[in-house]
Amino acid sequence: QELANHLNVSLETIRRDLNKMAKEGLLYRTHGGAVSHKNRDIGRSFDARRRMNSDVKKSIAENALEHFFEGAVIGLDASSSSWNFAQLLPDLPCTVVTSSMHNIRALANKTSIEIIATGGVYSAKYDAFYGSLSGHLLSRLNIDIAIFSCTGIADGVIWESNEMNAIAKRKMLAASKKVFLLADHTKFERKDLIQLCDLSTIHHLFTDRTPPVSVQLICQQRQINITI
Repeated sequence: QELANHLNVSLETIRRDLNKMAKEGLLYRTHGGAVSHKNRDIGRSFDARRRMNSDVKKSIAENALEHFFEGAVIGLDASSSSWNFAQLLPDLPCTVVTSSMHNIRALANKTSIEIIATGGVYSAKYDAFYGSLSGHLLSRLNIDIAIFSCTGIADGVIWESNEMNAIAKRKMLAASKKVFLLADHTKFERKDLIQLCDLSTIHHLFTDRTPPVSVQLICQQRQINITI
């Protein structure tokens, strides 16, 4: 729609041209739009993400940790924000469900915590498991709190860089009573390749700076808590 308005042509013309360009390998088609191959981010490795804004991510995780309670079943995605949460998690009785080997290693010596690994196909890049086996387990669980991150928040949508991560996160969110999004300020007003879910899906946003007005309005309308 934005392209049609900008170029003063019909939506059908835009769709036809984008599809043609995609067939010629000039861009990558997404639902409702397209992404340049030059800007396409299919996902950074865990080690690369761990080094980005590490102090900020730790502070955000500390705020989320205040909502921990004994006996909770906690779902952790394979993000570096979840890894910070796992490192800070006290050695108290609870259950952690995760696809991430980094999270498992962070929790391995905390003997009061029961760890459930989702299994599936291992990805060395993300040091985590994905696929139908992982999704099947997640769909059968009852999770109290899901803790996850993303690559962008814009236009009322939470964005991800690749479909593999997006599918795993959707399964975890669907199985959870409460959904906590941990996202530093660099994620605001940023789109990526995949629309993970609507911002209204979450119950609590943990960040390090005041979000844009557009995000604040959605959170007010949907009664989503914001912790800075």
